[in-house]
Amino acid sequence: MERNEQSGAVTQTNAIAFQRSGTLILDTSRDANGRVEDQLRQFAELSSAAGSLHTYQVTDLSLWSAASSGMTASDVTGALTRHASNRIPSVLVRRIDEYFGRFGAITLTGTPESLRLESGDPVLLQYVGELLDCRPAQGVIHLPSGSQGQILAKLGRAGYPVVDQVFEGTDESGGFQLCSDFALRDYQEQAVQRFVQGRDRGGVVLLPCGAGKTVVGVAAAAALDTRTLVVTPNRTVGEQWADHFQRLTTLSAGDVALFDGIDSSKPVNIVTYQALTGSTGDVTATLHEASSVPWGLIIYDEVHSLPADVFRQSAVLRTRRRLGLTATLVREDGRENEVFSLVGPPVWRSRWRDLERQGWISPVECFEIRVRSNRDVQTGERGLMAKIRTVERILARHPDDRTLIAAHRINHVRALATRLKVPAITGETSTRERSALYQAFRDGEIRTLVVSRVANVGVDLPDANVLIQVSGTFGSRLEEAQRVGRLLRPKEQQKPARFYSLVLPDSREREFAERRQRFLIEQGYRYEVVNTTA
Repeated sequence: MERNEQSGAVTQTNAIAFQRSGTLILDTSRDANGRVEDQLRQFAELSSAAGSLHTYQVTDLSLWSAASSGMTASDVTGALTRHASNRIPSVLVRRIDEYFGRFGAITLTGTPESLRLESGDPVLLQYVGELLDCRPAQGVIHLPSGSQGQILAKLGRAGYPVVDQVFEGTDESGGFQLCSDFALRDYQEQAVQRFVQGRDRGGVVLLPCGAGKTVVGVAAAAALDTRTLVVTPNRTVGEQWADHFQRLTTLSAGDVALFDGIDSSKPVNIVTYQALTGSTGDVTATLHEASSVPWGLIIYDEVHSLPADVFRQSAVLRTRRRLGLTATLVREDGRENEVFSLVGPPVWRSRWRDLERQGWISPVECFEIRVRSNRDVQTGERGLMAKIRTVERILARHPDDRTLIAAHRINHVRALATRLKVPAITGETSTRERSALYQAFRDGEIRTLVVSRVANVGVDLPDANVLIQVSGTFGSRLEEAQRVGRLLRPKEQQKPARFYSLVLPDSREREFAERRQRFLIEQGYRYEVVNTTA
């Protein structure tokens, strides 16, 4: 039901249909103003979109996120009832009640050296003790020191989010603030306020590439005015963080420790995930140094990387607040709930298309190019050559554009670079050469560049306005979002950027393409399908 703003009458939308499994089907043709979809996105996740019919799943993570934002189980069932075309399955109602009931039922208290799990439900505490192989004593479970990250992740996987109330770290002033002549965008200001004023120790801000996630992180650190550690996926991204702190705050270059160990005398330290954990998960010298410092704030950039086993150790660092930043929490291994457990719930998210309509990010037109070989061979070298011929035709249509060509396999990257006679960047390219090629692309000296997965994150190429995806990592929604994200920096002329995804239709790529597109479809993008023969 929707309230008519002029008459005040309530009308039935009948926009949501329920399957016996509890899956929700939203008929967007019955939701012309998008209000029902906006409500669904607060507690459900899009799983597929076919024309006007969008399929949503209510998951443990989506319900916990709703609970952390202040919603109740009755809020969710009430919203579903108002827009239902049939009766809500009882199994779905029970699931909603159960998972809302689990949120906040277990609390982690104490200090890093004396951790305790507490719950007002003795039966639940007994179950948790069996899960962790720890016997409850006098209403609590005592945990070994240093086990915080492991315990939070394990219980999150088991379906029990823990409220972390171990307030270690420092509340001492960091001695810096935002420059007086710098103004945040409205949504950036709202994201910072939501995090700083939030009731949770940690939280995640989700913004698309080009919308200023780094700016939000710097502003949050300045608002808290506290000793800050920033953890980044690579050195290139770390250097961008250092530049932002120096340009946007009252800090100077000497106030930021960049990569070379931990300097507790400086208000901001920047390290990489790899420096903290090493390739085998062993404790590194940097992690040992960082764990001895009481931080006021730890910022995890590209926080979707955090749940990987090799990174989880960094969650044991002592801090009063944790902030995660990412464009999407989507993970194909289904371990998004570990981000919730290790860092905190989503506290702010902006739909990509909404920011596009406001002019903050570039509009992007998405195309799925279904490439058929005239030899009817859809795999192997012939399939690749058919794609390369299609790339040549696309390039001919964009002679004056800045084009990135992305491929998953190294042999694809090399074949493209050789055939097109353009430079390429892979994981084997030296840092110095990468920087030189990226700068040449920014300066217009190079208009076309072939890249592997190393360019998915941390690459600032604001003038890129065409991206051709030749191959990807199977059905990765995250990678699809990252690659479209390369095009989102606002352009001077504001003409739409173009994203082309090349698919061999008579192969598994067709299935992978449908999976890859789901996140962007949820953000409001649509793919135009084009059939071609090469």
